[in-house]
Amino acid sequence: MRQFADLDEISRDILKEIGNIGTGNAVTALSQMLMHPVDIAVPDLKILKYQEVCSLLDSADELQTGIMVGVGGEMEGMFLFLLSETFTMMVLNKILGEEEREFLNPGEMERSLICELGNIMCGSYINALASVMDLKLEVSVPDVCIDMGGAILSVPLSRFLRVSDDILMIDNLFHLGGESFLGRILFIPEPDSLDMMLRSLRE
Repeated sequence: MRQFADLDEISRDILKEIGNIGTGNAVTALSQMLMHPVDIAVPDLKILKYQEVCSLLDSADELQTGIMVGVGGEMEGMFLFLLSETFTMMVLNKILGEEEREFLNPGEMERSLICELGNIMCGSYINALASVMDLKLEVSVPDVCIDMGGAILSVPLSRFLRVSDDILMIDNLFHLGGESFLGRILFIPEPDSLDMMLRSLRE
């Protein structure tokens, strides 16, 4: 079974290009959603061992919002978008107005907006992946989880850990309202899909 670590430099460059396209799509969609200019730095793509990802997420003391989006069709897997409490509250306040909110217990409108944010971010990369690799992909309804990063990650890992020790992580640095926020996207494909994807990238 091939793994992300097997990729050569050309294949890694293609993945970076997918990341750049996804970021470009996300900037436009986020700016429209927030009705406010949003800048995103060039994405930083990393291939990490799952232990490294868990350690990285557990090192953060604050709670995070995790938005999981399943992918089906000609490739199956999961995208997980992680964003901090500060970033989540900034987005909610921009759209719904500033007020007291319970981060751990969002209301129906707040949860809907968080899901839409996940749709935008994960969808931007899913569409870029589909375009570059000429795939027909279907996207599931997002699932929201608010917890420590390591606890959120345990959900997809319990299903996909048998596939590979490697996880593709895309770090995005957002600039919004004079502040900077880090958002992470993790891509964990199903076994056959990972194999097909890596073969395609190397052709």
